[in-house]
Amino acid sequence: MEDLELFLARAAAALKHPQERLRGEAILARWSSLWQGPRRNLTCTFSNHGAFLHFNQMIGSTWSHVCTFHAAPRHGLSLRGPDPDRVRKAHKHRDNPLDRTGLDVVFAAWSSHPEARPAGNAVELYLEEAADEVWEAFLQAVLQLK
Repeated sequence: MEDLELFLARAAAALKHPQERLRGEAILARWSSLWQGPRRNLTCTFSNHGAFLHFNQMIGSTWSHVCTFHAAPRHGLSLRGPDPDRVRKAHKHRDNPLDRTGLDVVFAAWSSHPEARPAGNAVELYLEEAADEVWEAFLQAVLQLK
């Protein structure tokens, strides 16, 4: 949970209103508390473009960024996923390819929501544009990933 705390500290600048900050923290706390196990982890990275909280999962024998929360002052808090690079990773190593079937199922489930914006081979969801029920539906879809 250390990565979540680091992310939240940096994300505070992107979430200016107290209600927005509390809602974002509650969503992230729920997602990260359920993202547990030896085949799942969280990593936090930072750049000039904002803070990123990556939800990683071992799929087969390959680690993949399943989805990423992004906090930036211009855009607020958003979610992007499933891994937009999954097609390339599926063919990257002939001896250890990524089975992208589960990620494609998550993409189909997430794409069915009108709040989801197309983002190439992924979708984006913004905190201020989606109700809590949509965030919960996205979470439940990604938790089904094996």
